[in-house]
Amino acid sequence: LIFGPDVHSFVLTIFLIIVPVVFFCYYVANPLIDQFPQPAGVAIMVVTVVFTIYDLILLLLTSGRDPGIIPRNTHPLELEEDCEIVNSSDEFFGRKTPKSSVPRTKDVIVNGITVKIKYCDTCMLYRPPRCSHCSICNNCVERF
Repeated sequence: LIFGPDVHSFVLTIFLIIVPVVFFCYYVANPLIDQFPQPAGVAIMVVTVVFTIYDLILLLLTSGRDPGIIPRNTHPLELEEDCEIVNSSDEFFGRKTPKSSVPRTKDVIVNGITVKIKYCDTCMLYRPPRCSHCSICNNCVERF
């Protein structure tokens, strides 16, 4: 299961769902059982408990699934060895500075269609199509 780096917020979220439901069932729904005829009063309590369980199941399924995090590249891409002369004094002394940037985009053929993919400086990789860098988890995520 994947609950992210902050499990405390997950526990807090469960707590903030369950505590109000318990108070509602004890202070509101329980007296309503006595005020309404038998099937209607119990139905309020049953609907409340069923929706709470459904909400907790969806929370567990959503927070426990892999969002499609693409592993970072541990080694930066090899830069091309193209060098350029920056100014005339460098030309006189014979110094050259290498181009330090990786191309921002790259054309890739996917199923016979040319797709432009972007380079992520943080993850040091070309992101697949429909992938974006998440500022919260600081990873590239598929189908963002």
